[in-house]
Amino acid sequence: MSDGPDSSRAVLDLPALRRAELTERPYRWAELPGTLRGAPGETARKLEEEFPTQGFRLTERTGADSEKTYRTRNLPLIEQGRPVAESLPSLSPLWRRLVGELASPDYRAAVAEATGRPLDRCLIEARAVRYGPGYWIAPHTDRADKVVTQLWYFNSEWPARWQGTLRILGSPAADDVRAEIAPRQGSSVLLVRSADSWHSVTPVSPAAAQDRRTLLVHFVDPTAGTAAGDPPPGARVGDV
Repeated sequence: MSDGPDSSRAVLDLPALRRAELTERPYRWAELPGTLRGAPGETARKLEEEFPTQGFRLTERTGADSEKTYRTRNLPLIEQGRPVAESLPSLSPLWRRLVGELASPDYRAAVAEATGRPLDRCLIEARAVRYGPGYWIAPHTDRADKVVTQLWYFNSEWPARWQGTLRILGSPAADDVRAEIAPRQGSSVLLVRSADSWHSVTPVSPAAAQDRRTLLVHFVDPTAGTAAGDPPPGARVGDV
């Protein structure tokens, strides 16, 4: 299988992604340390330095009557499988190249092989996400149409006291923590959606000296239903 027309300049390490080994506990997911090409840490550092700064919108849902509460800032990069033209001019050449790779058939095939899920009919949605102090996402499972999620983190410095960790949960209970993942620079996480794929992001500490920076990708099946009360497909909402 091809890794693209110019794999020597590729940002993503698709062979490493295809070799991903997912755990089955408490559902199918994996933390992947090496899915970016280049010298160890070099590409991640450059992506961190050039992480988008313009065009972010605050998205939030709060209140006791909401099943899923969150506060994040989002910049759409890919919608309905196509790069967002309005966002591209503010991106560096490296980030534009990455967006192009995420929208490619080769990336889709690699994720399908890693997860064992058929993704041919899915549309790719991607966005850059910033979490400022106090931003969070409450325990939730993704909408039923979000078949697979992949995310990358871009913080070279993130001490434990800044919190803002991704929690893999065994149930809706916030303290039923099965794994806790700090936003380490360049690391990636794959999540395969199920009725039990509970996860959350703990509130970023007021002491955090920088935003928690995430690249988030969803494979969205437009033929699948969505759970009652969830935002419709295409809504710019917070996520992991």
